[in-house]
This record gives sequence, structure tokens and C-alpha cells, in this order.
Amino acid sequence: MRLGAPVWRWLCPAVALLVAVVGGGAADATQHVPGRLLFASDGDLWVLDSSGAHQLAIGGALTQPTWAPDGSTLAYVYRGTNFADIFVTDDQGRSLTRLTNSQSTILDNNDWNLRPTFSPDGKLIAFVSDKTSTFPTLWLMNSADGSGRHELATGLQEEGVDTLAWSPDGSQLAFTLFIEPGPTQIALLPLGATGRQVRRVLTDLPGGALDPAWAPDGSWLAFAGRDGFAMDIYAVQPDGSSVTRLTRDGVLARSPVWSPDGRQLAYLSSKTGYFEVWAIDIKTDESGALMASSPRQLTQDLHVDAASGLSWGRTP
Repeated sequence: MRLGAPVWRWLCPAVALLVAVVGGGAADATQHVPGRLLFASDGDLWVLDSSGAHQLAIGGALTQPTWAPDGSTLAYVYRGTNFADIFVTDDQGRSLTRLTNSQSTILDNNDWNLRPTFSPDGKLIAFVSDKTSTFPTLWLMNSADGSGRHELATGLQEEGVDTLAWSPDGSQLAFTLFIEPGPTQIALLPLGATGRQVRRVLTDLPGGALDPAWAPDGSWLAFAGRDGFAMDIYAVQPDGSSVTRLTRDGVLARSPVWSPDGRQLAYLSSKTGYFEVWAIDIKTDESGALMASSPRQLTQDLHVDAASGLSWGRTP
């Protein structure tokens, strides 16, 4: 037996902005950004754009939101007590579609469907699910209605995967790979051939790497890497070369995401004691090496869900 869709409240932009401003300092303390940054805080969805930060949806169990490439649609996860499902909607909340339906009345017969990521043309969604394995594996489905759902053969079912990023040309997926007994690393999976297998493990940081994010031109992958207690933001080229450390905050940094024009990286940092959105400007020198500006804080007192990630979309 499948249950009905969970209930939450979608806020129209005018109401959302009013709620954020009336709620006090959090919205007023934010900096404006080009495009729209999407994230979750305390189970609600938020957007940071040219008008500041405002709540997009109130639900108490919403997480892992991500924009479609054109910025007019978003996908996100609703986490129940013992299940998680993926939904898509337009940015006004007028059209809501449930793509997976894993909720069951049987306690041990539920699936966790997580980490939705749109293909560059917006027609497909890659995601992570434990539907066929004790460990999460990679899946694909149509973004319009969840049809055509199938598992990707990586040969890694015994190890598990997490955060995903689709290359701008649509040819491969970067993802966080669990490598027992070592730490997580970033791996690449080509999508164009039959008998797909992981092409390479891209990183080899002693403390581990996670949260890959492709640059818009496909020339770099940003990721979070651990060095002792601290986690910082790094970048690497798709062939595994030129690993570059972009931040040195000495705290926890996660979920890097590139601006649509590739000139900035936003990420989540615990520098103030809670995770907030920060950003750095990105340039290349004459040799093609990446250079980063000093970090600047974009939000205050929003206590962003670090495991939920960030998505930076265009303004439609």
C-alpha cells in the first residue's frame, strides 16, 4: 500500500519575502548574488537571489533541492521517518509531481531515494537509492514523471555512492564513492557506452573527498576535501591533475557550487559556528591555474543544512 503525498506549504515569492523580512535579521543580513542559490534550513527550502534570502517552501522535512538547468524547475527530497522520495515542481510551486513513491505501511519495505541531479538538457534525473542493495547505488529516471527508472551498472554496489554532479556535456557523472576501509573519494562514470564501469577514482586525499561540482565549461571539478579535522574546498581537472586548494579556513567546508557564469564558487562553511553560505571569486592566471579570492559570507543566522547541499541556478 502506498500512502498519499506528504503535506507542506509552498510560498509565493511575495509572501516568502515578507515572511523572511518580518522574521528578523537573517534575511536583512544576507548579500545579494547573481542568479539564485537554493538550499535547505531546518527542513524548509530557501532561495538567495538579487532581493536577498527568502523561504520558498515550509515543510519541516524538505532537503537536497536542486535547480533544473533552465532555472524554472527544481527537484528536492521529502524525508519521512523511514523513507525518502523525490519531487519536482516549478519555482512557483504551482505544479508538483512525485517522481518516486517508496513510502509503505511495512516498516522494512521502504526505500531511500536521495540526491536528485538534473541532466544538462533537463530531461533526466540521476539519483541515489538503496532500492536493490543495502548500500546506495546510482539510478536514472525521466524528470517529467519518474518513468524509465533504472539502475546504472557501476560494479560498486558493495561500496556505495553519495553526492552527484552531471558533467555539462552530459557524458559522465561525478560522484562521492565510499571506498572501504578508506575515506570517500570522487569518481567518474561515463554514460555513453554499454557495460558502463567507473573510469577512474579522481582523488586520493588521505582525509577523503566528497561533494563534486562541475564548472560550467567542464574544465574543473570543485569538491570538499578533508585535511585532519578541517575540510576545505578544492578543485581538480577531469583527468585528475592540478589539484588546487581554494580555501584555508581551518573549519568545515562543504557543498561547493559554481555560479552559472563560472566566476564564483559558493559553499557552506562552519566558520561562524553554524553552516552558512560563503563565496569566493575564481580566476585563472597566465598558466591556467586557478586563483581564489578571500571568502565572503553571504548569509547569517540561517543555519543551513550542510548535508543538503547548494544549487546555483539561472534566473529564468
